[in-house]
Amino acid sequence: MIGSRRTASRVALLVAVLTSLTGGLAAPALADQTAGYSHDGSIGLTATDWMGGLPGSTPLSGLSIPGTHDSGASLFGGDIAFTQSMDLPTQLNSGIRAWDIRLGEDSGRLEIFHGIARQGQDFQNDVLLTADAFLQAHPTETVLMRVKEEQAVTDFAGKVHAYLAADPHIYRGTSDDPALSDIRGKIVVLQDFSSSFREGIAWANNSWSVQDNYTMSTNWDLATKWHSVAAQLDAASSGPEVTTYVNFLSASGGSFPYFVASGHSSPGTSAPNLLTGWTRGIINSCGWSSNCIPEYPSVNCFWGTCSVAFQGVNVMAMQKMNAASGTHHRYGIVYSDFPGAGLIRDVISSNA
Repeated sequence: MIGSRRTASRVALLVAVLTSLTGGLAAPALADQTAGYSHDGSIGLTATDWMGGLPGSTPLSGLSIPGTHDSGASLFGGDIAFTQSMDLPTQLNSGIRAWDIRLGEDSGRLEIFHGIARQGQDFQNDVLLTADAFLQAHPTETVLMRVKEEQAVTDFAGKVHAYLAADPHIYRGTSDDPALSDIRGKIVVLQDFSSSFREGIAWANNSWSVQDNYTMSTNWDLATKWHSVAAQLDAASSGPEVTTYVNFLSASGGSFPYFVASGHSSPGTSAPNLLTGWTRGIINSCGWSSNCIPEYPSVNCFWGTCSVAFQGVNVMAMQKMNAASGTHHRYGIVYSDFPGAGLIRDVISSNA
């Protein structure tokens, strides 16, 4: 009888453990709030004049610059299209100095698009004039502006040129690696379109190194994206001084942009991280896959076995930068979706 009760107890315990683990795999992890990611309209950071403390002799290639990917994609299209929660003025006030502006045409006006999702923001009034007003108030700063034809526009180059030619803040130098003193108070167009006019600096020219591996088929491709980002951070830190490094933390396709940035199960700033389905510990299914990387945290631990949660690229990049703090590291232009205050601060502070 005693042996039967012991056997029953062991079976019940085993069932409880397996139920706990199985239930954990189907549910998100505990709420996660990190300084690397924010889905809020304001991130509580004011960094309006940070370039003012840098030597004017610093070349563009020597700077670490926080940027936003698909900078104006914050109004229409839902979680598939949304890449930002801060509007353009708030981004500049929060320290962002590199924009990724994708344009199409609506009713004869150039407007921001993300894919087919029109964002209702006009190139002249909502983009150029916002940058102009910021630079007028903060003349030590510069705004890098990648301009790309997102939707086909008849005579796109000519229409862009007409707007830029009328803007007094456009950088009109001929260097692909200008000194900061030459671009203070200027919009530096990163020209990602063909034109007979030189509008600024050619995007991805021979002196640039760009990482933009943006396609993910499923959430489990996040590890591959992170390896690309981490390798580019290392390359920027140790590579040739005359090379300008560009690193996109963003990706989409089989995953939502907010997930890539945060690892969360929903967009909220403090939403739970999504569980991977792997475990570590006594039951170590994590060891069976190269996509279960050490940067993914262990959560919901029970009796020697923990579930493994995804971690967002923004967060992993911030953690990598934090680990290198105290020494000078160049990171180049770092474009991200939904950047948090901690990520922006880390990129800025690396200039010191």
